[in-house]
Amino acid sequence: MKNRDSDATADVLYRIKRGLAGYVSYLAACEMNAAFSEYILYEPTLRILTARGFSTQSEVECPGYQRNGRGDVKRLDFVARKNGNHFALEMKWLRNTRPRIDRDLEKLSRYAEANRGALGFLCAFGRKSMLSEWLPPNGVRERGNGVYAEFGKTKFGCRTYQIFTN
Repeated sequence: MKNRDSDATADVLYRIKRGLAGYVSYLAACEMNAAFSEYILYEPTLRILTARGFSTQSEVECPGYQRNGRGDVKRLDFVARKNGNHFALEMKWLRNTRPRIDRDLEKLSRYAEANRGALGFLCAFGRKSMLSEWLPPNGVRERGNGVYAEFGKTKFGCRTYQIFTN
């Protein structure tokens, strides 16, 4: 018998991938490419999480860091909960095949370690050419298949990766 909570997580991760690929393709059709950044991924992600019944917080302070000064708090993009299902999600727009994701993975790992039973996911978004060439680091495993919007010259896509803690 399958765990309904893991089914809910798999479903919402798939919907986020599908939604983001379509949303950014729509924005490209509207000539909005100059506005592209990781931050435009937040609003549709939040809408999908809440539409699927997840209690969602954004910009959540990450546990396990000492504050070294004003404004130095490390934050997670999203934390989502539903029926005992609990995960943190970091968004990353890949603009090259060597993105800096060390901080993202560290935050996810610290969150999962501090919150027993919580999972950590990295949502990698970008052009299909970048996503297909990028090799994720050890300690992460792709969750499901990538989703791509292949409507024209630039093909956008999204892939999700689960982090594993010790």
